[in-house]
Amino acid sequence: MLSVHKGTTWDFDFHPFLVNMVGTASEDCHAAITQFPEDGLTETGGGEQKKKKKLCEKKTRAGERVTKPTVLLEGHQKKVTFIKFHPTANNIVATGAFDRTVKVWNIETGSCVSTFDQCQDTVMTMDWNKDGSRIACAGKDAAIRIYDPRNIDQAQTVPDAFDGTKGSKVFWADNLGWIGGTGFSRSAKRQMKVWDLRKLDKALYENDIDQAASVLYPFFDNDNGLLYLSGKGEGNITYFELVNDDKVAYLLNAYRNPEPQKGGGWLPKRSCDVWKCEVARYYKLTKSTVVPISFIVPRKAGAEVFQEDIFPDAYAGRPALQADEWLKGENKDPVTTSMNPALRTDTKAPSEGSTFVKKKTYAELEQDNIDLRERVAQLEAELARKGNGGNYSSEKTEQNDEEKTD
Repeated sequence: MLSVHKGTTWDFDFHPFLVNMVGTASEDCHAAITQFPEDGLTETGGGEQKKKKKLCEKKTRAGERVTKPTVLLEGHQKKVTFIKFHPTANNIVATGAFDRTVKVWNIETGSCVSTFDQCQDTVMTMDWNKDGSRIACAGKDAAIRIYDPRNIDQAQTVPDAFDGTKGSKVFWADNLGWIGGTGFSRSAKRQMKVWDLRKLDKALYENDIDQAASVLYPFFDNDNGLLYLSGKGEGNITYFELVNDDKVAYLLNAYRNPEPQKGGGWLPKRSCDVWKCEVARYYKLTKSTVVPISFIVPRKAGAEVFQEDIFPDAYAGRPALQADEWLKGENKDPVTTSMNPALRTDTKAPSEGSTFVKKKTYAELEQDNIDLRERVAQLEAELARKGNGGNYSSEKTEQNDEEKTD
């Protein structure tokens, strides 16, 4: 069990390149990065569980409750509600908080490398684009802001993205050169809109989806151009295909289930079952269970012949850049791998370039310097005392020798 915060955890995101590292955001005003055993954590308990813990403790410490993060990210003034790792640069992460800021951190040093404070109200959503060169964020002020965290003065703004103020979410459709969002109309209808990144003054597409209380959470699959929309408190997932034509969005179908969800997450494409023609898998969190939901393209020959038209090269889970390279201004597209099992490269070296070495912060180095100075002073004092004691002993010995001679 991970228990590294003093308050409720609002969001989490797994490191895209290190399977045993997770970032968490909390109402204690902090974000945390925590490493855990590669074979996972097991629930602590009694009986056989305690025996299991004793047997494996020396190897993996699997039964241990982790209460101290590897890196604590301090700097937000109010609760932190979002955390999202950089898609291509190793060990870079972004956080959003109720203090109306989005911060970017280098987790190797634990230092904040960028603070975006141009949001006029609470930040409700944020997301990196495909190569991590820009972040899009939106708040209750109904505006979407797009910026490079390394050059925050050049931010672009969609001032009135949605008429309603109940909340909104953003998504990138990089392969099409678009950015999209979900929100509410003035009459509280749930909407989906798309903008061309070259012309943000007017929406390229907008659609009133339905009328419900919860905001729609978008997930866009750049590989296949599919947009999935789901909402908390409901069991349906609606999906569209986005196409660069006059219509823009085509409603395909909807997964329907009466059991409401509390949240959920999408499996990386490289983990989908290509022989079942599974193009996406969603893990739906309910009150008591986690339910996997597969989205499958029906193909007669799918179990025998690799379907390359629905499985282009996918995100490989390896970094294209290191943190320092990205901070210096470099951008690179994600490293990809073939989805054809016969040609897969990510299984051979899944962690190539994926390293984490915690570097000391300036404050820690300064404290080390203070500690070293204090230690040197202590050693000098000890040497001085020993030196004085040695002279005294020598003088006494000489006096005793003189007394014996007399």
